[in-house]
Amino acid sequence: MHFILGKANKDRPNGVNQVIAGLCKYSARNGAQIRVIGLANSVDYEGQVINRDGFSVRVYSKWSRKLLDDIKGELAWCDFLHIHGVYNIYNILVSKIASRCSVPYIVTIHDGLSPIRAAAKRTALKWIFTKILIRTHLESAIALHVLTNEESTDVIAVCEPKNLILVPNGIDIDDYPYLSTFSDTPAVKSCLILGYLGRISSEKNLLSLVRAVKSLEGEYKIKLKIAGPKSPYLDEIIEQDIDEIIEWVGPKYGNDKVNFIRSLDLFIHPSLCDVFSIVAMEVLTIGTPLLITRTSNSSYFYNRNAFFMCEPTSFGLRNGIIDALRRKDEWPMIVKNGRSLIESTFNWDSASKSLLAECSRLLLKAK
Repeated sequence: MHFILGKANKDRPNGVNQVIAGLCKYSARNGAQIRVIGLANSVDYEGQVINRDGFSVRVYSKWSRKLLDDIKGELAWCDFLHIHGVYNIYNILVSKIASRCSVPYIVTIHDGLSPIRAAAKRTALKWIFTKILIRTHLESAIALHVLTNEESTDVIAVCEPKNLILVPNGIDIDDYPYLSTFSDTPAVKSCLILGYLGRISSEKNLLSLVRAVKSLEGEYKIKLKIAGPKSPYLDEIIEQDIDEIIEWVGPKYGNDKVNFIRSLDLFIHPSLCDVFSIVAMEVLTIGTPLLITRTSNSSYFYNRNAFFMCEPTSFGLRNGIIDALRRKDEWPMIVKNGRSLIESTFNWDSASKSLLAECSRLLLKAK
């Protein structure tokens, strides 16, 4: 059983819900019986059942006696509980219930212990929350699921887990048909379109990207399009001058997201921290050239010649853009490598099989 905040809707911008939708879909295809309970802002009625691809989600708008009873009922049925995320009191409550029912649980961290994220949100209450509640919660889990080696380092700095499971995220390849945007005789463009899509927040480092692009004005004919929902951080970017070469295009979901990524000449992911970027994998799958910062924790992609990499400063991003543009003749080969990497390794079929195998091994070991 999975416990989440949300409805496991793959078309929403929330990366965790996209992850759960893909993981549950392919876990079910690989023989697991999957049930999901979620807390969401809007439901038709308490305990509403939403059917997804191969599994169902039962959603509630608030913590209640009915939700508590239903969680206990599902725990009596399942072999183990899978909790997603760290800084949420409901996750801790559910883990306590699971322990009382003698049901083991695992926790997927979802970058919740990143020092950069923690520093951005640090308060005295959160420090206490981490030191007392979170540490006990994580150390009581049968295992903690991390996505990269970098994330395992963040975890060990906070607690002493019983076990660590390292399985990367994946992409549902069925949702992203590969259409090569390159031909033997490419058209000469008067302006190259660079782009970013995702959450507009400080750790995404968009101010550095804007400054890098504006510093290239006059040297290259380029334009930067930023896609994402409104936020206070967006106002800071607007203050840096949203003009003819910097454009905010609003949020993009579903097919609009795919079409936006496909319309770009170069996608730039400037993040200061990311445990395993879903949008970066979407870009690789779709076939748009990708420039990603070293701090995006993309160690799984290293040495695959599937993208360009740079430092996360405005100077580093500027040099990364210049390097990518100077190597345009390599773009067809690089995007083919990116798609091959996703098809062979970073897809939900492979990820779900690995995670199920690891959980089965730990359950047998615990008996």
